[in-house]
Amino acid sequence: MATHTALLAPAGTCAHALDITEILQHIFSYLDEFTVSRTVILVCRNWFLINRSRSTREVVLGSFMSTSKFDRILTRVSGAARLSLYVFPDTTPATQEQHRRKLVMVLQRNHARQIKHQKRNRKLDALTQWTDGATLGRLLDRSLEELNLIGYVQPELTLPPILPYLSSILRLHLHISGGAVIKLADIVQACPLLQELYVGIGEVSWSDLAVELPRPWLPSENGSEQGSPLPLRSLVLEDVCFPQATLESFLAVTPQLTVLKLINLVSDNLPYEELPEWEHLEYNWPKLSKRLKDLRLALQAFHFSVSDRPMTDDEFKEMLQVCHGSSEWTIPSADVTLAMLTNVKGSQNVLTSLELYGTDRPTAALQQTLHDYLCSSPHLLHLKAPRVVFLVEYLDVYRRGKFRYTKQDPPARFTQIATSGHIRAGVWACRKLLTLHMEFCSQEQPLLSSAVTTRILFGYIARVLPRLRDIFIDTAQCRLRGDMAFQVMLNMQLEGGLCLLANLKDLERLRIGSYERPLQCSMSDLNWMIPSGQSKKYKEKRQATLDGLDDWLKEESRLELAAARAGFEEGGDQMTDWTNVEPALKLKLHHLGLFLDVKRAVDKMGSKKDFQCLSRMHRLSLFSLYDIGRSPQMELEQ
Repeated sequence: MATHTALLAPAGTCAHALDITEILQHIFSYLDEFTVSRTVILVCRNWFLINRSRSTREVVLGSFMSTSKFDRILTRVSGAARLSLYVFPDTTPATQEQHRRKLVMVLQRNHARQIKHQKRNRKLDALTQWTDGATLGRLLDRSLEELNLIGYVQPELTLPPILPYLSSILRLHLHISGGAVIKLADIVQACPLLQELYVGIGEVSWSDLAVELPRPWLPSENGSEQGSPLPLRSLVLEDVCFPQATLESFLAVTPQLTVLKLINLVSDNLPYEELPEWEHLEYNWPKLSKRLKDLRLALQAFHFSVSDRPMTDDEFKEMLQVCHGSSEWTIPSADVTLAMLTNVKGSQNVLTSLELYGTDRPTAALQQTLHDYLCSSPHLLHLKAPRVVFLVEYLDVYRRGKFRYTKQDPPARFTQIATSGHIRAGVWACRKLLTLHMEFCSQEQPLLSSAVTTRILFGYIARVLPRLRDIFIDTAQCRLRGDMAFQVMLNMQLEGGLCLLANLKDLERLRIGSYERPLQCSMSDLNWMIPSGQSKKYKEKRQATLDGLDDWLKEESRLELAAARAGFEEGGDQMTDWTNVEPALKLKLHHLGLFLDVKRAVDKMGSKKDFQCLSRMHRLSLFSLYDIGRSPQMELEQ
């Protein structure tokens, strides 16, 4: 500590507590990345240097770009810490080859520049390196630390030519479309600093072929358990196939591993067109469990599941014991049993992160149990369940989802639609939730085209979860009714209530939809979220839109009376559970689902000359195949 203090305090003076680097680092660790990158690093040079690693510049490349734009973005790779490449399935082989050659050339130059800077910096001591001689370019310059390859990237062709220039990589994420063979030994050898590795299909697959990870996983010099330990801290493999013995040998040289997730591993009893001939694919949980106990890895998060082989209750209990007391759980939604749900509900004061994955439509029991858990878990911070369909009816605390009124049919009517099962709406207790990834649907409006349904959804999120930073709201691409399929049409018009999310002051990322479709709305319905959309012109357009629906305000009083009468006749069994809900929050939810809620939000925007909202949001994605995450301005221009 004395060394750091000496760098910051003049000789002969008594250092203040805030002059000590370690104390500052501890204080800054409580701040989010937005605050650090937009405020803290601007205070002084010392604060900038301490937080330099948290101020990340990202470059995004994609096959959706024109040749001129792709070339222009390539020039920004130098000094960037994160590089993401998206390849869409309709990209021609010639375009992919052209992009690969250009990427190799840029990474080669970037790598040479990094080596040159490292040699120069080694000649300078820690103080003179960042004093008067440090230019702005040197201060902002970073080595490439993270690489994301997403989509139809063909790793067999993309990885080999760029691996020699990835020696500084700390995080590598390969979201592959399927049918690929990836040689982990080459990655381990080329990336000696690698701390985080993800390989899987996830949401980007258009192929029935598995991603194969053949042996060996270690270079020849590390080919045995006595090899040099690797700095790897996180290993996540999803929808892949590999020899289990190879994994067990690999884990022997990863003593710092804290996250190990083996999700939906592909076994050889699945009807894939081709499976690797180099191994009979069989995953043995007892053997892996014993191996992990012998290695005594300090795992903080762990998961193991095999596709087409349901997880038993005993396996689930053993899996939890691998990292006993962990605050992060990953569970396959298709395999959930009553015993597993009991474990989840019994850990409401322990879990801070819950991830549910799977493509099967969850049962009513799972949805009800998940809802009950969320209503009684105040400590949950991250909920990722993008493929777990959740009914909006659980959020409809005033039972307004059955309201029926349209522009074409002004007379209001309340329809009593039979529902399957008992649904009791409630208010989630996880008020401090930071991440929400979930797929929603409705029994009343399966296509989510009803404005009242989306007003309930967006209004509930905005009031009950005010600290959200990352939102992913998805809907199924289509729904079946008998023998017919209907495209899901999430209501994105102004009256649909998306503007209610303007109350989320900390929101940084917003993604809606994971498939491409045209938006059936006007620019004024959406551009309230960017400064240019707060001009007088667009404010007047939004006001005119709502003025044309003023009849809805008169109708809502009659709808409320009809809904109250229907609830009274049913005896109140399905009324909302308001237990442990603060009076202030109950008051904020009073107009949930009503057109009046939207009108008040838009009136608030129009009444303030300098109205601003979502000032922290830097990534927006609306109905895109990938979460490319353009800036809100760029996404709306698309």
